[in-house]
Amino acid sequence: MLSRDEMKVDQKPYRVDGSIYQRFPVTNQAFAIVSTRDMGEPSYLGFLEKMHKNLGTRMQQGDKGFSREENARDLGANAMNLILGSYGFPNHQFLQWKSMIVPEHLSKMPVGNSSKELTDMVKNTAKLYGSDLTGITELDEKWIYSKDMEKPFIIIDEGEPEEKEEGFYIPRSMNRAIVLAFLMDEEMIYESPELDASVATSFGYSRMGITAVSLAEYIRALGYRAIPSMNDTALSIPLAVDAGLGQLGRHGLLITPEYGSNVRLAKVLTDMPLEPDQPIDFGITEFCENCILCAEHCPPEAITQGEQTIDCNQITGNSGVKKWYIKGERCLNFWQENGASCANCIAVCPFTYGFESMQCFECKGCAERDRGCILQTNTLYRIENGYLKQERWADRGEVMIPRRRGL
Repeated sequence: MLSRDEMKVDQKPYRVDGSIYQRFPVTNQAFAIVSTRDMGEPSYLGFLEKMHKNLGTRMQQGDKGFSREENARDLGANAMNLILGSYGFPNHQFLQWKSMIVPEHLSKMPVGNSSKELTDMVKNTAKLYGSDLTGITELDEKWIYSKDMEKPFIIIDEGEPEEKEEGFYIPRSMNRAIVLAFLMDEEMIYESPELDASVATSFGYSRMGITAVSLAEYIRALGYRAIPSMNDTALSIPLAVDAGLGQLGRHGLLITPEYGSNVRLAKVLTDMPLEPDQPIDFGITEFCENCILCAEHCPPEAITQGEQTIDCNQITGNSGVKKWYIKGERCLNFWQENGASCANCIAVCPFTYGFESMQCFECKGCAERDRGCILQTNTLYRIENGYLKQERWADRGEVMIPRRRGL
């Protein structure tokens, strides 16, 4: 990871109105809304039926970017995701809240290392298991979902993390979130909305599942409790912001200094006494106020070109946080029509690939004039630290894939 010393801030880089904000239910996600509407009964992945039908039609028609070979590559890339966690359902498949392999005597005998030592151990092991960026934050309860598709998440003062008939119970002692970011193949993402971009996304999800499950078992073997989580249990993006991995962009995604928004996110909740990271501010909000590339390249116009607001007038958003709200249903309906997921907003985000000269001609006004162009500053930082390779300053840089010891 890049040094974040100059980016660290004491206050979180967003504003929440506690008189408005309420914990968000999974049933209000676009995936749940569209799936339930399509299937005529509560469903989370039902939207895939229409999307896969249109994918089949496009394959038969021989549409560019939708060949059988490309579809096969996507299915293979998604295999471990579907085996381990199917994008994430709490306490489901391999995303178990209790250990599957650790002997009971170890899981109840915490090691005696200091918080600093445990923090270093967890971050080094997360990297070994496949995480490209790792941050730690105190678990803010407002980011825990209020309910899953059927059961509420109930926060209790003491006890064990467990699922009962009436709900999912999370004790307040589970007060740390380890947030994991996984770089996706940018060349494939650039092919969005064709199938190659879906391959990059699918493989990102498979890596998420492997790392989250493995890291949870590692923590349990050290005598602490852990909840591995993909899209489930808690909101990944605000936790990633709190953990100092990046900031929220206009497109509703995390933007990191190292890889822009070209990452997927997972997390592990734990009672291990880890040292939290500080949030960072490297100018994303100011930049996104001037840049509307993601909005201009969004096929269903699901990204606003307007200003941030604290009130959201659609069910898939959650009022109370000042940000740019996304039209989630409109986005997902395009996925269905397209026959594959879309990543246009990631592909065109300047922080995905760094500064190139043409952006100056397209820019509607420099962000943070006192600090200069945030994109240029961050791009130089990435080049100096080996995250980008750029032969000429005016040209688009080449994203440098980190050497991974694990998947």
